[in-house]
Amino acid sequence: MNKLTMKEIAKLANVSQSTVSRVINGNTGVNEEAMKRVLQVIEEVGYVPNKAAQTLKKSQSNIIGVCLTETYNPYFVELVDALESEARKIGYSILLHNSKHNPITEWESIQNFIARQVDGIILVPTGEYNIQRISKLAIPTIVMTQNRKPLDSVGLDHMKAGKIVGEKFIHAGHKTFGYVGTNPDDDKFLGYKSALYENGFSFDLKNYIQLEETSKNNFLMRRDIEDYLNKVKSLDFTCLFTNNDIMALEFMKAARERNIKVPEDISVIGFDDTYLAKIMGISSIHQPIEEMVKTTIDILVDRMENEVSSESVQIKLDPTLIERMSS
Repeated sequence: MNKLTMKEIAKLANVSQSTVSRVINGNTGVNEEAMKRVLQVIEEVGYVPNKAAQTLKKSQSNIIGVCLTETYNPYFVELVDALESEARKIGYSILLHNSKHNPITEWESIQNFIARQVDGIILVPTGEYNIQRISKLAIPTIVMTQNRKPLDSVGLDHMKAGKIVGEKFIHAGHKTFGYVGTNPDDDKFLGYKSALYENGFSFDLKNYIQLEETSKNNFLMRRDIEDYLNKVKSLDFTCLFTNNDIMALEFMKAARERNIKVPEDISVIGFDDTYLAKIMGISSIHQPIEEMVKTTIDILVDRMENEVSSESVQIKLDPTLIERMSS
């Protein structure tokens, strides 16, 4: 990976050395066009200041950039809380951005992290759109809550989680199965479906309550669930697995309004085991937040401080099912 001096960046971006310095230190008052050119050069070479030469960076910033995809799901709020605590323990602080599932905003956040000279970046999680250029960054970057090659990543084994739920429903005597989600290729759903097939059952796709990819809050999820319930005369399943706890909650509220009882008529299991699930008595797949955060920080610190450049690692943590009133 190339290591450029401030002088070389200035030459490539056709700006003065002091302009490069101001951009890198996050100072205001830089011409927007010049700033874009400097960031573009930094991006193209995957630049991280050469610590040995001390040409650009006199010391570590002790800042980790964290980019979330959403703050609406309480799971991500709990995750950030744990991340900040763990980072603080080892002398780092967090710079937080929210991409709102927009790949352009995500990339702008990453460029801001570079300009602010963060020591490492955590993406919670990321989409396909920016993956190649993220992989070329020299700043250590890790993805949380999903497994994402070619980057370092720490997530839950979603396939295994789906299997646990499918097997639980089968052992409870269910024969017809439902699902709420946005993507039929999601590992949670594939694991769920495979558990059914392995036990001699099948999943009828008309029992897949498809939510729009853009339905990220309670109101929009509820709208999509209502649309489904209004279309079908009656529900052809006695148990339901949902992509997250918010979806489980919104289904349960919509069901109650139609006099469908949970768990008597339909058993419901959510995903994430957020405080929402605990308060509302929703059975849910537990994500071990503390273990996930600690593993993520350990890998990132190793990359940042030891500058190791071995193959990327993909860690899959074990899911567990926490049973409550809904199943």
